[in-house]
Amino acid sequence: MLENQHYLLDELRAETPEPQQTIDDIINLALIPQGVEIPKPELIFGMGEIPMFTKKSLSVLKGPAKVGKTTATAWLTAQVIREHINVLWIDTEQGMYYASRTQHWVLRIAGFERCEYLNMYDLKIHNPTKRIEIIENLIKREIFDMIILDGIRDLVFDINSPEEATNITGNLMRWADLHNCHILSIIHQNKGSEHARGHLGSELINKAETVIKVSKSDDNIVTCEPEFTRGMPFEMFGFERDSYGIPNLVTVRQSINTGESNANRLQPTDIPKSQHIDIINKAFNGVDELSYGDLQSDLSAVFANDGSSIGINKIKTFISWYCQNNLLEKSRKSANKTFYKKIDQK
Repeated sequence: MLENQHYLLDELRAETPEPQQTIDDIINLALIPQGVEIPKPELIFGMGEIPMFTKKSLSVLKGPAKVGKTTATAWLTAQVIREHINVLWIDTEQGMYYASRTQHWVLRIAGFERCEYLNMYDLKIHNPTKRIEIIENLIKREIFDMIILDGIRDLVFDINSPEEATNITGNLMRWADLHNCHILSIIHQNKGSEHARGHLGSELINKAETVIKVSKSDDNIVTCEPEFTRGMPFEMFGFERDSYGIPNLVTVRQSINTGESNANRLQPTDIPKSQHIDIINKAFNGVDELSYGDLQSDLSAVFANDGSSIGINKIKTFISWYCQNNLLEKSRKSANKTFYKKIDQK
């Protein structure tokens, strides 16, 4: 079905010339209307009910060299393609062998051997001008919901050039809006500081919907935390790698000096899976599905009955963890509500 849609789109684009807009057309399209409710942008990915990536927006994932930026991106991408969201991943740094290994990680995490929704390209050998030309041709040929630029620095000749930084950021915003997609750029931090590298890093962060800071803890956990967000920040999360290098989601402990109660320091990984299943069964209590609000309330009541008073943010963490670990899944959306159901455990 998706292949037929792409074929039809290619035919239409080949037959239809690019529209020529006058300056008056551009001005009229840019006017923000009054008295009209503008719909929220379409969600690509979020943690729990907190949006992280939406269509027509840019985001940035940054961190020091070799800290696990690609590892974190592999896990995020796996969650996205599970939802049949079409992803274009452009790699400019690793080369064919290592990019292929990353692609294997993504598929392994998502539970696929192959997936038509993941499209990875190795552009390491090309110069910035050619890379941009290739990307523009790819996004004209196919509908992508999310574009990952693993090595955004390699789309410019000089990372400290204000002109190049402005031009490439403008291109990304144009691509995101014109092609109704989300673009995630991966960039290094400056050595000795937490600032994204160069004028390019500063320009991208100024325009980003979400900025994710990636770091590595003393026990080799790759951690992701919100540095800047337009909306409510998501809770910190992280990954540990297995013997094959595959990242697995873990809950990152905050500092013990935060003043939280013992219950609010409780993490999903502190509880055995059998107990989680029992908690979920009690929350649903024979009901097939629950709205997000009811699920929060019922889980909170289950924990309270067991002697743990857990705040709403911690309950959201548990719900997100349950979804990522295949204990819960979103069943449907209705009247602006999201409903969840249990996943039977064999």
